[in-house]
Amino acid sequence: MERYKWLIVLLLFCSALACKKQTTSIEQKTAVENLFIELITSRQIDINYNLSHLGYESTGITYYKKADPASQTTILAIREKDRLALSLQSLTPNSEYVFKIFYKINGKQITDVKEYTLKTLTEEAEKYAMVIKSPSINYDEKGNFTIDIEGENLQNINLSQLEIKVNLRTAVLNYPTQISGAKYKLTIKGIIPANNMNYAVQGYYQGKEIFFQSVPFIYDGDRYWMSLQLTSLRGYAPSVFNNELYYFFNKQVTKWNDPEQRLVELEGIPDGTINPALAQPTALEFDGKLFFSPLPAGYLPDPEKYSEYYSYPQGYAYQPGNSKWSIFAFKDQHYPNSSRIITNSNYFVHKGELYLTYSIVNDRAPSPMTPSKIDNYLYHYNKSNNNFERRNFFSQEIKNYHFISINNQLYLLGLVPVFDQGFKVSATFAIFRVTDNFSLEEYYKGGTLVSPESFTARYITIYDQKILMSVAENDFRIFDLNERKLYPVYFKNNISNVHIGNFFLYNNKHHLFADQKNYEISIQKGR
Repeated sequence: MERYKWLIVLLLFCSALACKKQTTSIEQKTAVENLFIELITSRQIDINYNLSHLGYESTGITYYKKADPASQTTILAIREKDRLALSLQSLTPNSEYVFKIFYKINGKQITDVKEYTLKTLTEEAEKYAMVIKSPSINYDEKGNFTIDIEGENLQNINLSQLEIKVNLRTAVLNYPTQISGAKYKLTIKGIIPANNMNYAVQGYYQGKEIFFQSVPFIYDGDRYWMSLQLTSLRGYAPSVFNNELYYFFNKQVTKWNDPEQRLVELEGIPDGTINPALAQPTALEFDGKLFFSPLPAGYLPDPEKYSEYYSYPQGYAYQPGNSKWSIFAFKDQHYPNSSRIITNSNYFVHKGELYLTYSIVNDRAPSPMTPSKIDNYLYHYNKSNNNFERRNFFSQEIKNYHFISINNQLYLLGLVPVFDQGFKVSATFAIFRVTDNFSLEEYYKGGTLVSPESFTARYITIYDQKILMSVAENDFRIFDLNERKLYPVYFKNNISNVHIGNFFLYNNKHHLFADQKNYEISIQKGR
């Protein structure tokens, strides 16, 4: 019995230690999130925020008038839906107040280190009592919005001396219209970045701030939403062959064993083939091979004349069935070493045939005003002799281009020049239909002369008979071929940053390689 007594004491001690450790962990991890000021008047400030972790007993703020630090007051927050809210009232007009957020855990009050300072509006603001009564503001796909601001005595305001700003941008004002008695409505219009978030609306009259309110802006329509689900696949860029994942890194060919959730080494990568040190190569499956995009290869005819050293594009193919490698040297496009680079190196399949395209551009222009020289090349793969045969490229000037075949229709997309009075002033995104004889028909041209759509699609894929594009960090777009319209794609998940990455199809599901991770993705249109 004595032995069990000591065992019970030990268990109680461990339990107490675990509780203390868990409490300490919550204290250390809890942070203030998404704090925003909902309303400021002459005598009131409304504040909303969240805490990163549950487990607190209560939370609120302590505040004081900056001119009188001894007059400290405590206000507890209450939960309203998905946020914590509180209101500082009976304040002094045109005065600065300092506040900090606190929370209690196990009776211990912990104050956040960050200090905030806000200033109430002047007494003159009470004369107009301006307020936005709508709980949210709708905007369209371009960010256009309309807001009704109600107030008193607005008919006496000189509109030339009134400025309303939304997200620090000046809005357009209409004349006040009477609601009843001394109550009037002022309608404003403007444009915001097309994101669902809270924006501050501020009013200034004769240089004095008379209005401040933060309201949520919500898109009034359907959008394309991307959901990302992190997979257990290793954080390398895969190549898909017969619905199996192959990886080429560290001079090794490895394959993903899905049932065992592990990588299996197959063989080494022979010298003289792909160089994973230059890039983490991925390949396109065609005719029992994996085709790798061309990389620069070097050639020195005379070892004693290094000045004659030149580079040329060289592609590769790997046959998983017999471990055979093929090399495709494009020596007819040789160029002096370090003077030019290979870009737009991509394969595409159209009507059961494989094509290769790439560009060779000047590494740097002779002067800032001189455009870089660009040479575009197009090849068709001949399956009978395992070789590439050159085809004529288009006369249309186009940069950062891609080909993609959908329902046996080939499309070319990229940046084309924008001209003003005969001068090339910028570039804009465009899509062309490619005919059977490889001529171009303009299908879509984005933007305007003043505001072109000057973005580059880094990676593309077919999604639901549409063209899905990876452009930049947190920037994905989708083109509807039937509507001939380009749409932004928003994240359904709460993911802070997704860097640019390539797409691949595995187990009949779309995947995205980004941030050294592999995600399964799905896209839906809705609210």
